[in-house]
This record gives sequence, structure tokens and C-alpha cells, in this order.
Amino acid sequence: MQQTTDRARELLPTVVITVLSMIQALALELYWTRFRESDYLWQSGWEAALGWVQLAVMLLGILQIWLFYVSLVLRFSWMPTMEDTLAPFIIGLLEFAMIDLMGSDDLGAWFLMLAAVFAVSIGASHLVFRRARRDPLNDYFFSNMAAATWRDYLSSLMVVALLIMVGSGLWLSGHAGAFALAGLLFALAALSYQLVLIHRYWLVMPPSATSLDNVNE
Repeated sequence: MQQTTDRARELLPTVVITVLSMIQALALELYWTRFRESDYLWQSGWEAALGWVQLAVMLLGILQIWLFYVSLVLRFSWMPTMEDTLAPFIIGLLEFAMIDLMGSDDLGAWFLMLAAVFAVSIGASHLVFRRARRDPLNDYFFSNMAAATWRDYLSSLMVVALLIMVGSGLWLSGHAGAFALAGLLFALAALSYQLVLIHRYWLVMPPSATSLDNVNE
């Protein structure tokens, strides 16, 4: 049994990175195809402005998912479960849906998909860090860190709630203007902040509890 457990831990990084790299490669291919087909980006007006910011948000999201999972499997050791192998596929499906919905006509549904990506990522990271804390090999990181409480997830939940509110408002109103641009800029700022936290994480500085990296769980 111990041999099986050790083998699972040893192979997990290879399996996760292989699966995720294929999913993200497909997402980038779809992203590029969608970009080439979006003639409205080269025109003036709200639609073009919204389109460029939406493209930036989508690209940052794809890059962040990749960096987040790579940092996880390279930094920690844990006994994998079925959820660990399913999460990349769920996130990938949501990414494909977001790419398909890109454009001003479906911004409401697109924001709801973005909120779902945040929520799934938060849940996946929470489960991984809980299991990683139990592994003695990770004591170097968790030994001086208290366990997280629900308050550590408030900022994460607020981001998800705001994205749902923006998506629902756009879906019900059917209009894409200044409100949609404000929502996209908020999403861009949230993702940019997450990239800053991941950078801190790579510098071996345990980041404070936030949306995608509540490492003290």
C-alpha cells in the first residue's frame, strides 16, 4: 500500500502538468482563432473597447491557471484524489465556454463563466492545501502557519459575488456599455493581483490568504 501511495505522489506532477498543458494548448488555439475572427476589434466604439479588454482578461486567466497548477505540483507533495484529476478538465471546459462566448452579445453569460472559473479554482486549491498540510514533506511551508478560517476567503467570495452580479445584470439588461467595461476592468485588476501573489509565492514568501492561494488551510 505504501508503495502505491509513493508512486501516486511521484507521478502526480507529471500527470497534472501533461493534462493541463494539453487543455491550455487547446484553449490558446481556440483563443487565437476567436481573435482572428473578431473583425469588430479593429473598428471604433464600445464593442471594440470591450473586446480588447475581454481578450486581455481571457489571456491572463489562461496564464494564471497554468502558473497556479505548475506552482502547486512543483512546490508540494500530497496524496492525489479523483478531484485533483477532474479539476483541470472542469476548468478547461469553462475556459472553452468563455472563449466561445467572447463578444459583446454574450457578456452576461461570459461573466458568469468567469465567476465559475474563480469558484472552481478556489475550491480546488482549498482541497489541495488541506491535503498538502497533512503531508510531513510540506512541513517547511505549513509548520509556522495557522489553519485558515472562513474569514480568509471573504475577499475570494466577494470577487465571485461581484462577477455574478455583473454577469446577471448584463444578462438581464442586454446592454454592454460603461457598466460592462467597469466589470471587465475589475476582472482584469483581480487577475493581475492574483499574478502578483503567484509571483510572491514563487519567491518562497508564503502569500496571505486570497482567492486562488489560501495556503494556510
